[in-house]
Amino acid sequence: MKEIVFVLCEGPHDIAFLYRILKTVGFESYKNKIGEYPEPIADFIKQSLNDFAIEDTKLDDLGKRPLPSEALIFKDVLYLFYITHGDPKKERRRFIVENILKFKPEIIETGDNFSALEVGDEINYSIVYFFDANNKGVDSRIQTINSEIAEFTSFKFTKNLLNENGSIAYVKGIRFGAFIFSNNGENGKLEDILLPLMEKHNAKIFEHAEVFLQLKDDSRLKKLEVKRDGQGKVFEKRSNKKMRFDLQKSKVCIAGQLQNSGKSNTVVIKDCDFITLEKINESERCQEIIHFFYKLTSMP
Repeated sequence: MKEIVFVLCEGPHDIAFLYRILKTVGFESYKNKIGEYPEPIADFIKQSLNDFAIEDTKLDDLGKRPLPSEALIFKDVLYLFYITHGDPKKERRRFIVENILKFKPEIIETGDNFSALEVGDEINYSIVYFFDANNKGVDSRIQTINSEIAEFTSFKFTKNLLNENGSIAYVKGIRFGAFIFSNNGENGKLEDILLPLMEKHNAKIFEHAEVFLQLKDDSRLKKLEVKRDGQGKVFEKRSNKKMRFDLQKSKVCIAGQLQNSGKSNTVVIKDCDFITLEKINESERCQEIIHFFYKLTSMP
């Protein structure tokens, strides 16, 4: 194993989409048991669990432990995909990055703190972010990532580490990168790339899905909760807070049920035939993502 790439994604749908498109260029699932992972990555994962304060964790948060949810391998490079959520969950990304640094103790100082990756037999490390642009825009997301890297690593930059979408930089022996999902190079999210792929040649299915979703009643987005009054009597009451409704995510789910009954969007994205090799090859956005991974590992 010559390199480990830690891929920090907001959610499982991002990872499923990356899995789907990377499979088209030869990436393979890495199915080894953790104890069979090459060193030092096996120790890294075990140590991450040891450092996780399980006694301060609620039962329904156990699934949020800092473990990769997907592993792929290609040309002696191992890619570990983590669910780290969005802006409010910065501390989860901090935990992962700080633990990676513990396994990369060799620090190379240069005038502005930048350095090339070391060469030789040692394993090289990369840390890359995948975020949605949302309404904040690509540039804002890149600046957020720059700030996080500086904060988590205590590296002091005399210039921006990452300057544009898909950029990669070296600092103190580690490669950092960022790719922002958008619909027009500025705003948007994963579904703005995903849905056009799925809808192509399947317009009628998705039109019907959207018609069904128009039955949505906003009043029912307030969760119906079971409560107890002062005398212990059980009753139901609507929450004051609305549950989140996302038309694009719902369309993926509804259409996906035609092939993956009862399955989540993560499974739909991985397994449905709405996304094909031909569509991925013809998609400019998909090819940009593949090219980004090529740059990460110096592939031809």
